[in-house]
Amino acid sequence: MTAAAASALTGCASDAQSRSQLDLVATFVDRPDDPDWPYLDAVDVTSSVCVENVSCRQAVRSDYVMILTFPDSDDARDYAGALGGDGVQIDPLVIDFIDESLTSEERLEIIQSVAGINASSPD
Repeated sequence: MTAAAASALTGCASDAQSRSQLDLVATFVDRPDDPDWPYLDAVDVTSSVCVENVSCRQAVRSDYVMILTFPDSDDARDYAGALGGDGVQIDPLVIDFIDESLTSEERLEIIQSVAGINASSPD
């Protein structure tokens, strides 16, 4: 992903602040699965992922991605950077693409879907 694209995804301050309040479990786990778009049908993995040297507050995982939220955008940027091409930062959120078979188009759809979510309008 280019620096310009990554920069565009970080959004404005109000989106960043709203996303920092986002409850990943309520948004991605405590909802009905969508058989037509299963990429974000997730389970809560916070207790096994947000430990020791990973400073995330919450983590959810599907068969395709893991989404983590961090206390601030700096921590998210550091974590996403360590993932290389498999990590995308959106404010305090990080998408870790764990399914290598996802196409570029599918990855972009997932990024756009997550980028469109904020705490004030989680749907």
